[in-house]
Amino acid sequence: MENKEIHIGIVGAGKIGTAIYSLLVGEASGYKISIADITHPSSLSSSIAEHDYVQLNDADNGIAQFSVFAHDKTLIINALPFHLNIDLYYACYEHRIPYFDLSEDDALDESISNLTNTIPYTSYPFTMPHCGLAPGMSTVVANHLAKDFSDLHDVKIRVGALSQDATNKLKYHSSWSGDGLVNEYMGKCQVVRNGAYEEVDALDGYETLTIQGTDYEAFNTSGGIGSYAKSLSKQNIAGVNADYKTLRRVGHHQYVDFLFNDLKLPQDELTQIFKKYIPTTKRDEVIIYVTASGYYPSSINHVSSVYYKVFKPEIIRGRTYTAIEYTTACGVLAMVELYLNGKLPQTGYVTQESVDWKDVLSTTFGRFYKERNVYE
Repeated sequence: MENKEIHIGIVGAGKIGTAIYSLLVGEASGYKISIADITHPSSLSSSIAEHDYVQLNDADNGIAQFSVFAHDKTLIINALPFHLNIDLYYACYEHRIPYFDLSEDDALDESISNLTNTIPYTSYPFTMPHCGLAPGMSTVVANHLAKDFSDLHDVKIRVGALSQDATNKLKYHSSWSGDGLVNEYMGKCQVVRNGAYEEVDALDGYETLTIQGTDYEAFNTSGGIGSYAKSLSKQNIAGVNADYKTLRRVGHHQYVDFLFNDLKLPQDELTQIFKKYIPTTKRDEVIIYVTASGYYPSSINHVSSVYYKVFKPEIIRGRTYTAIEYTTACGVLAMVELYLNGKLPQTGYVTQESVDWKDVLSTTFGRFYKERNVYE
């Protein structure tokens, strides 16, 4: 298929959806690109061309409306709030449209699992949830570091979307979705303990760590490991442990633990607090710190392999992107590029951990993740 015949549909014109659109347009790939949202055109980002925009009806956020938008697209990228994932996926499933999403939420995976009672994963249209940063690129990195160990002991994925500056006791200014943040602080978290799959509570598993001389804290949050914990547990590696934790400035956890666990505020109230009363910032930074440890074949020494990178706002093709915008957008667009180039399966449910890291780095957008430090 020639590039001019490819029609990419993006659903969701928030910060990340707009970043995805702008990066695609900036590359002048020749793709036709459409982006849909409920926002009135007059309130859209100026970077979205009017002829590329489709306004959805706020009163009808169901499968039928998504089907109308999705049915003639080469593929769909879902950049909607997590609670709309299932409706959009079913619209893509109905028309067998390849589907990518950014969600940390596990509800779509559970819904897809229910379908497998009658339909095997391999019979699905191309389905790739958990793209982006975490889950997403951090998962690909984790699998890449872990795969060469003959005796794998631990995989630790630590990712933080932080503000470079903070003036409050949370030591945190928001750079992304308040809905998504609260959801990950409340859900169950998937881990591997002694080779077995388990679920643990968000905000538990508190630890402190020092990276390149700077102290951070980390704790369990839901969704960031994607499907990796389940995939790893199925490999029957005796004694292996794996988990995902969110990085924060030291002191943040004490206050969110008070709000979520001591006060036990309902989710809608917590969401309002984080959306209305926590300052936002464009001076953000994203930190990825992934380690895998164990023994390589024929090695008598315990080895730790580490990927570490800090991302800060970047000017790309003349447009400034926050760190969370381009790390997330580049994560999903690297997968889209691999799919269109035939380097991913063309049907079925495809996990992040099944993707080759070297293939990712060969893509236009995966190159932003190239720099890494490995200590052994």
